[in-house]
Amino acid sequence: MAVHVRFLSLTVTTATAEKTYRFDQPATVISGASGSGKSSLLMLLKHTIGGSARLTTTVRDHVHSVRADVVMGNQHMILKRTISDERSDHVDILDPDTLTLLHSLAVRSANRRETLSDYLLQATGFPRASIPSTRDGNAQSLDLTFSNLFAYTYMEAHNIDREVVGHRDTWFNRKRKELFKLMFALTDSALMELRLAKNLLDEQLKKKKSEYANVTQFLQASDSRSEEELRTELTSLRDMLGRAESTLSSLRFELEDNAAADTVLRQDLGRAVDATRDAAQEVLGARDLVEARAAVVAQVTLDLARLERSSTAIDLLSPFDFVICPRCMQRLENRPVPADYCVVCLQPDPRDADVDPVVVQQTRTALEEQLQDARAVQDADVQVLQRAQEAAEQADFRATTLRRQLDALTRDTVAPRFEAIAQSSARVATLKATIDAVAQLRDFWTRARSINQSVRDITAERKELTAAIKARTADLQSRQTLVAELSTSFRTILEDFQPPWEVESAVVDPDSYLPVVNDTQFENLQASGGGISACVNLAYSLALLEFGLTHPDVLVPSLLIIDSPRRVFGNNPEDQETSRRIYDRFKDLAYTYGEALQLIVADNDTAPVPSDTFGEIELDYISPLVPGVVHPGPGHTARIEDETVEGNASS
Repeated sequence: MAVHVRFLSLTVTTATAEKTYRFDQPATVISGASGSGKSSLLMLLKHTIGGSARLTTTVRDHVHSVRADVVMGNQHMILKRTISDERSDHVDILDPDTLTLLHSLAVRSANRRETLSDYLLQATGFPRASIPSTRDGNAQSLDLTFSNLFAYTYMEAHNIDREVVGHRDTWFNRKRKELFKLMFALTDSALMELRLAKNLLDEQLKKKKSEYANVTQFLQASDSRSEEELRTELTSLRDMLGRAESTLSSLRFELEDNAAADTVLRQDLGRAVDATRDAAQEVLGARDLVEARAAVVAQVTLDLARLERSSTAIDLLSPFDFVICPRCMQRLENRPVPADYCVVCLQPDPRDADVDPVVVQQTRTALEEQLQDARAVQDADVQVLQRAQEAAEQADFRATTLRRQLDALTRDTVAPRFEAIAQSSARVATLKATIDAVAQLRDFWTRARSINQSVRDITAERKELTAAIKARTADLQSRQTLVAELSTSFRTILEDFQPPWEVESAVVDPDSYLPVVNDTQFENLQASGGGISACVNLAYSLALLEFGLTHPDVLVPSLLIIDSPRRVFGNNPEDQETSRRIYDRFKDLAYTYGEALQLIVADNDTAPVPSDTFGEIELDYISPLVPGVVHPGPGHTARIEDETVEGNASS
């Protein structure tokens, strides 16, 4: 069933006057000389529903607000919007009977609050949906708005022979296709949610893979041993530590037995010696680690500096075309150089990927992350070294003092055993430092394994989503027959226009959903004249309109606004006859479907065919669009296409 959208009237208010334009008939023709305000009236309709409209200087300077009496779906409401003040980014929704304010909604919202688009989509019953997008490497979603849908209802004068529903606007073209698929149920909210979820997983997968690559590169640069080798070595080191600690305990026990008289002093000295040796070994181990980390930092810093020099050289020198050798000052322009080779060094030019700023930035980011990790580990090791040196100095001072005291008591019994204890303590300290270093590397491998597991989990989930998307797409595949039916309607209407060239084929492309006539894309038809493109565009839009009215499961809007359909036609009899047949089609649609549809047509002249289904709004220089403002006359006309665009006309 067509999405019912109907304008009942539009009221234009200035500081001194107010005027209402009514649209009571199924079709309304707005006629008047160039510059009298026909296109501006249509743009004000777009303005009231929250669109970014092209407004002339006269409208912006004199019109305070516009008020549209509309029917959206089954809801009757009045939409009021100011023109050029601080509230022009909001639309007031008024009760049609009492004009009391029901809602005041923003045209756009950054905090996900309800917008005018949300309200109008809900009123018309058109599904609210978002499509996946990516910006700055981050997954995002683009909302399909009511203003986007309105592009299917509004054929602007300057685009009627140039583009079909804004298809040449690369920003909007993706939305155009998604809206078509929603209108014809070639997609649905469930499928679009699946695609949004897949887009998010794609971003997560990319980040996890990058994180895994950074960690593994850091490990390879720091130590070549694998995780299994580190695990085996850690087990062996712990066994050796156990035996060394057992030996040390035995030596201390023997020392206590042989020196009972000076037990207290020996115990103090033993602890001091242990502490001294432990501290010394910790200093050695920490110093080795600091030197190793410094080497890694230096290497990554060199790599980063090399990348910066290369990037800087590329940025500085790539814009220059050398005509003189920078070394010997000989001229180069007559030198035979093969294509895609440097004229100075005669080497092949680098591939685009080698000098692509995005690739260079990705490499720089990876190196910076490696450098940050390496420096973090180095800083931690430096702090450990400093603490170990301070502890070693303190322990050495205490041990020296105690040793002198003990030497004074006995020189023959205690000293040899202390030497053995010191060696054993050093052994224990060395093993402990090595174990700590190996354990730290193993922890990095554990982190890498965890990240890799996340990659596998995300990949599996992504695979399931991809399968679900394929299955849902297959379920909706049968709806493609509607596109073929639309092609038949499109060709019938185009042939009824009897353009001055033979219509051998006319279809709606099942991939782009754009008209293709005689196997020629729309933008290539312009070479044959604007009248041909306009005929095709009109036939396509009328086919969509009628298709929505005749198919209960198709959500095409029931409104079509056409600005200057005869603008691109000439004045010869053949062109005038084509224009008449186009208006005959307007009349047939109005007679057939009555209030179920609405056609609003702006043209320089009145309709070339009479019909009691055509309402008329006549504008001229005496009674222009803006009430209370005197028109300067035909020599001072301003057209919409000549005015500065406020916002995106396709939005």
